[in-house]
Amino acid sequence: MMLPPHYEAVAFPNTARPRRDEGPGLLRIAWEVHNRGALQFFMDQWGAQGDLPHLRMGRHKLLLVIHPEHVREVLVTRRKAFEKQQSWEASRLLLLGDGLIASNGALWKRQRRLMSTFFTPRSIERYYPVMLAEAEETARRWEAAARAGEPIEMMDEMMRVAASVIVRSMFGTDVSDGRLHSLQGDVESMIKFTTRREMLPLKLPLWAPVRSHRSYQGARDRVHAFIREVVARRRGTPESSWPDDLLSKLMQARDAQSGEAMSDLLVHDESLGIFIAGHETTARTMSFLWYALHDNPHVAERVRAELDAVLPTDGPPTLEHIKQLGYTMRTIKEVLRLYPPSPHQPRDSHTDQVLGTQQVEAGTYVMVFPYATHRHPDFWDEPERFDPDRFLPEREEGRHSFAYYPFGAGQRICLGNSFAMLEAHILTALLAHRFTADLARGHRPRIESNGMLMVPNGMPMHVTPRREPPR
Repeated sequence: MMLPPHYEAVAFPNTARPRRDEGPGLLRIAWEVHNRGALQFFMDQWGAQGDLPHLRMGRHKLLLVIHPEHVREVLVTRRKAFEKQQSWEASRLLLLGDGLIASNGALWKRQRRLMSTFFTPRSIERYYPVMLAEAEETARRWEAAARAGEPIEMMDEMMRVAASVIVRSMFGTDVSDGRLHSLQGDVESMIKFTTRREMLPLKLPLWAPVRSHRSYQGARDRVHAFIREVVARRRGTPESSWPDDLLSKLMQARDAQSGEAMSDLLVHDESLGIFIAGHETTARTMSFLWYALHDNPHVAERVRAELDAVLPTDGPPTLEHIKQLGYTMRTIKEVLRLYPPSPHQPRDSHTDQVLGTQQVEAGTYVMVFPYATHRHPDFWDEPERFDPDRFLPEREEGRHSFAYYPFGAGQRICLGNSFAMLEAHILTALLAHRFTADLARGHRPRIESNGMLMVPNGMPMHVTPRREPPR
């Protein structure tokens, strides 16, 4: 497999060698990030400094955490010393509110306790019909595109289907294509604004009459109004008539210790967080899966051979069919290894710590870096090679348990990981069974990070039906 165009091979670190005391200065960092992108810059620091690269960015210190043992320390062993504090403040204020993703302490514990039963592997199987129906709708669009000889933009397609799945699972209702597209675009605008603002050393107040501020505020107001409208409509109907969706579960949940329900404001924040996390992760994973299948035809051939052997040709697959697709699932896991949707996961040190060879002062931004961990040559043979069979049980045995963590780890592992994996499994099964997808001639995606793994130059692909659609 060719290296992605954003990625240049680095001299992988020898962690035993002497370390520099200082990383590059702020102006050099700004120049390098502007010219090479944040992802390549951080990878370069790994190559130059070893498994705990450290940087001073103005008055802030940043420590990258890559080695699985250090990851374990930050996310599990000493997780209380590395919480989501200042580095998550912009996300709390501008994007997520007090929902589970960004909250801490007693509120986080209460919300995790309330919501954990919604997302067990057994619980999320009830959304299989929604996922299947949206996959079928995507197949119909692709058939039309193929007949017209028109390329599709794969990232947009995967965002569209994943947003539809989470809206129907969350709110139990169909939303018109126009409103769904608008909602999805507004959420994307909120995410991009928040991420860019976090990177700015000096931030104008939000009331400043700047075009980007007005655009963000308009997007936020429309998204919040949509959620408030749905919650209010649900409150206005008898509870006995509420649909069996995630919104009803949030509104009906009662804390086992206090008997309290969530406030409507907290229901709003959790709904927004589920929508954002529930479609962003799956959409990016699926986009990179199609890229990986295009770039690795031997893998694509094995995936389709398995699909042809297991799936029916005269009707939709059942959940039992999906569970038999072991190589397909390993392929999704390998996509998540090389292309984790959240390539870095921030934390804050709120007490003085020692991590490995590094003194970590209180207030240091600590960035766990799965994109690099998943490529660490001490734990992965030929780390840039795409090989789904890395996830065969016999090859996983003995691998460090923190060498792979695309959804985080420990108590704060992503609550929706089972939902995301089932959805990716279903979408891959149905769509790859019926279509091949090839990048537009001469196009190579430019992969970068802006909070999430992104492709600024797009992923145009031509889809070709493999057979007539089932009747």
